[in-house]
Amino acid sequence: MDSEILLDLSTVGQVGVIGECMLELSEFSADSPDLKKLSFGGDTLNTAVYLARSGANVHYFTAVGDDTHSRWMIRQWQRAGVQCDHVVQVAGRVPGLYMIDTDPEGERSFCYWREHSPARELFEKHGQADQIFKALAQFDLIYLSGVTLSLYSDTALERLLVFLTTFRQEGGLVAFDGNYRPQGWARKSRAQSVYTRFYRQVDIALPTLEDEVALFDLADATALFELLGHFEVAEIVVKQGGQGCLLQVEGGLQAVPAIVVDDVIDTTGAGDSFNAGYLSARLNGEPGVVAAQNGHRYAAQVVCQRGAIVPIKIG
Repeated sequence: MDSEILLDLSTVGQVGVIGECMLELSEFSADSPDLKKLSFGGDTLNTAVYLARSGANVHYFTAVGDDTHSRWMIRQWQRAGVQCDHVVQVAGRVPGLYMIDTDPEGERSFCYWREHSPARELFEKHGQADQIFKALAQFDLIYLSGVTLSLYSDTALERLLVFLTTFRQEGGLVAFDGNYRPQGWARKSRAQSVYTRFYRQVDIALPTLEDEVALFDLADATALFELLGHFEVAEIVVKQGGQGCLLQVEGGLQAVPAIVVDDVIDTTGAGDSFNAGYLSARLNGEPGVVAAQNGHRYAAQVVCQRGAIVPIKIG
């Protein structure tokens, strides 16, 4: 086995992705900043789409409404290659919504309207949760994020954690992007507790250094690798934005530089697309450094366009 590869992903067939997708309002263009265009996005859905475009067999697990916009989103996901057999549609409800504003350097800020999003209740009802877990148990790899975790009540989180524990004991793999967003958590202490418990059921971690430093009050990347090593995470890739990423390889850490982009328009979805590029390469048997380079290639294309989900060259 290649010294860079800690896990064998060659047998992974189906990928189950858990999370939330919302309607997205973003600037129509730099010339018309007051006009907004309607699309959709959400960290895990973004990754699911880019994974599906890469040829992976991806199924999305979420809940939306039964309104026109929810049905429109599902059709768009399907057209992108994401399987939607397990998307729950809740009668009389509508999806969440967020609006993106970008500064001259392409950095983004968000406003959310998602308190009553149906995705928050995906695991709330015992019977529905059991049905979803039964379906997820058939998958080889489950992908989720810290944003996913921020949606759920303590009861729902406990159900999900119990399932993931059993899932891994039976040979399944879990990939996780920490993606800590303070506005999604009422208390930082609750986020720390939830992340600590869930990281112990993660096989592949794809965190962003800035996020995890803020969450766990860490000094640097070395401290983060030590923390995740304590949680017994097998494969770790730490994203550092324009500085590239760090891989945990045999004998230490290895830096993989990002692709320099001169004209950054919108960084929305950059980390999500990196995750898809990395995972798709690993699913195809590539070693960690090659997979990270593929992730950077995806992200470099995404930041040159507006919105979370944009056309990019996969091959």
